[in-house]
Amino acid sequence: MAGRKRHSPEEIVSKLRRAEELAAAGATRDRIAAELEVSVATLSNWRRQYAGAEREANRELERLREQNARLKRLLIEAVLEKDALRCAVKARR
Repeated sequence: MAGRKRHSPEEIVSKLRRAEELAAAGATRDRIAAELEVSVATLSNWRRQYAGAEREANRELERLREQNARLKRLLIEAVLEKDALRCAVKARR
């Protein structure tokens, strides 16, 4: 009896992408599972578990980009305010 191999989430997502490519090329479920060296049941479980993971990652990336842009604007405003205060102090001297 062969031992079970644990796959990392990155490996699973990579194999699911490959499975999509094979399915688009017309491969059967059995052929796809054999190519990926997993069982058909494992492939089905992975699809159910990781379905939409890429969409969620894209949403999170977009949220982080928006937050980054907002923080950059705040930083620029703070730097400008600091510079204005520095100029005001110099003008008083």
